Amino acid sequence: MNMFKTWPGGFDRHYKGVSPQLLARVRQNWIAQRLDLDEIWRGSIQTLPGFADLDGLPDFPDSRPVDLLMLFDQGCAWVEALRCVSNALVSRPGDGRLEGCQARGLLAVTTRLRDELAAVRTLAIAGLAMPAMQISRAISEDVDLALALLVRRKLAQAFAECRSPEDAAEFWRRHVAGGRAFRLVAQALYRYGLDYSEDSDYVRWRKEVLVFLGSAVHSSFIGTAAAEGSGAAGGLNPAAQECLYFATIRIQELCAYSQVIGGDLKADLAALAPTGDLTDMNLRFARDGAEIIIDQMRWLTGSREAPSGRGSGIVH
Repeated sequence: MNMFKTWPGGFDRHYKGVSPQLLARVRQNWIAQRLDLDEIWRGSIQTLPGFADLDGLPDFPDSRPVDLLMLFDQGCAWVEALRCVSNALVSRPGDGRLEGCQARGLLAVTTRLRDELAAVRTLAIAGLAMPAMQISRAISEDVDLALALLVRRKLAQAFAECRSPEDAAEFWRRHVAGGRAFRLVAQALYRYGLDYSEDSDYVRWRKEVLVFLGSAVHSSFIGTAAAEGSGAAGGLNPAAQECLYFATIRIQELCAYSQVIGGDLKADLAALAPTGDLTDMNLRFARDGAEIIIDQMRWLTGSREAPSGRGSGIVH
């Protein structure tokens, strides 16, 4: 039985003009993991606040914008699956390897990420690059924090103890701002042979992008010029694609790196979704879908370059 046949309201029709090669690869990977892409898509992407199709936008000269949106959406779906897992762990305190503060922190961050990703998606389709740039920077910081919570339980405890806006601001200043959470994650990844030291190509690329995104946070001539005319240029214009590309890479990194440094999370996933249990597709996607997202990360960073002409250098 083909559990992934196209249906009138299914996944395929929402990405008119997508690369046939990419679509075939995506479908093949989902089928290999015995996961229902249409079901996951309907429960995660179609229910996003402000969900919009590409209907009404002019045809693009190539498949690049639609390819980006499709990969972005699947990253969003994985974040939603991780949010569901975190919620399940919070509702079963003491049953998992992750401590309660880590599960609560992960639930809070992934809930925030879901809203941020929905906002970037809506803004990118509308061609509003400057606000999308602002939110993409927040997405990057939240990805770093989510990974750091898996690495450092004391950090998760401090995060869970924030009780006021002042506490939250102080936590952010001490543990996240200025790349602090990223450095903690980079140190953990280094133990597994992944070198993201300050002089690496990836870190230099990351800093350049964050500086570019940061120019939109505060009013300035540079920030305004970077996205000047983006709204008039139409949906998924080049500046909006920059934001979509960076946000997609960061979500794919959250998936990939959690597989490397998140041993406790992986153990909890195995316990929550035992082999053969088909009752909760989100739990199964969080557990078995990492290979799908990681393969898309290879495709995005290996077969094509970023819109700015620079690849991320993450996967070779």
